[in-house]
Amino acid sequence: MKLDELIDRVLPEVIALRQELHAHPELSLKEYNTSRRVRERLGKLPGLKVLPPLMETDVVAVLNADKPGRCIALRADMDALPIQEETDVAYKSTVPGVMHACGHDGHTATLMGAAMVLTAMAGDLPGKVKFIFQPAEEHQGGADQLCQRGVLDSPKVDAAVALHAWPMQPVGTLAVRSGPATAANNELEIMVRGRGGHGAYPHRCIDPIVVAAQIVTALQTIVSRVVAPLDSAVVTIGQINAGSATNIIPTECEMRGTIRYYRPKTGEMIRERVRQIAEHVAQAHGATAEVQTRLGYPSLINDAAVTQLLESTARELFGDERVITGEDPSMGAEDFAFYAQRIPAAMFRLGVRPKEMESYPGLHHPKFNFNDAALATGIKMFCETARRFLTTETRRHGE
Repeated sequence: MKLDELIDRVLPEVIALRQELHAHPELSLKEYNTSRRVRERLGKLPGLKVLPPLMETDVVAVLNADKPGRCIALRADMDALPIQEETDVAYKSTVPGVMHACGHDGHTATLMGAAMVLTAMAGDLPGKVKFIFQPAEEHQGGADQLCQRGVLDSPKVDAAVALHAWPMQPVGTLAVRSGPATAANNELEIMVRGRGGHGAYPHRCIDPIVVAAQIVTALQTIVSRVVAPLDSAVVTIGQINAGSATNIIPTECEMRGTIRYYRPKTGEMIRERVRQIAEHVAQAHGATAEVQTRLGYPSLINDAAVTQLLESTARELFGDERVITGEDPSMGAEDFAFYAQRIPAAMFRLGVRPKEMESYPGLHHPKFNFNDAALATGIKMFCETARRFLTTETRRHGE
């Protein structure tokens, strides 16, 4: 049976699963029902070895586990976001304050569809496929935890591929790019300490709010005057908390924000510059500033060879007009980067914007909804990429 026919056969079940997951979203590390649903469906597929969980809520399965040859991993994330849904679809979230606003319901359903199709093609695959249904992409770095616990071993994974729903491009299209795809993210906290007192007597105080305002302004010079113009970086203060009354100057002012960059050396420079600016600006006003930064996800660097495989596969499957290669990398973060630090890996963007719409709600928006019309494209891309990766290597060794 041809690939398109196999996809058409499983597509109704895949759509039903996607909508079922959308209606029952779960936050990071709490994907208990999601992982149960996935594990139950995988357990019914012939020739698929479902592995014991490495974390509580991951699901990993291997096709052709005992067959020699290379192994490619296909990965999807399963967690939702703490956002109140504002769509009016019949299958909208039944969990108050939680929704699939980043398309992970679609990612999971697409990978399930790929597993259903590839198990039917198992005899024609000269190697192994590992399906990784990953928890906690939005928070907690589930990819890092899985990698540390051996998800890329037994069998050893030679390359990994993932997708991400992309509302900026129309359904039926794919975007691929080699090199930086998403940014690294660091959490930033700055605690400014001054001397509190009555708001009517500021000359007797050291106002940490005024100091914090000066620091925020000075931080803007990092990207505009320290980072190289052809480099990319972001320094954002997203929270400022201080004070308890209108007529009291507080003792402390806390600021929190994010640092984004692609190159590790740029990140090191930004972190040091933030510390210098905060401490010295505070000192100039008679206050102190304590800076803490925490490394988050690294930058996702798409492997050149895997990206080339994705691009050539997409062009043959869908035509040049549906393959986008010039799209800019994102300053958002993605924990698929942890796989890419260890093995050749690449992520492609799957267009989900309805063709009749000029714009579509963005990722993490309360009105975002994965477009079921994109599922077949994602499944086909996963399946054919896996087949080509395994078949090409086998032919190479046989020459």
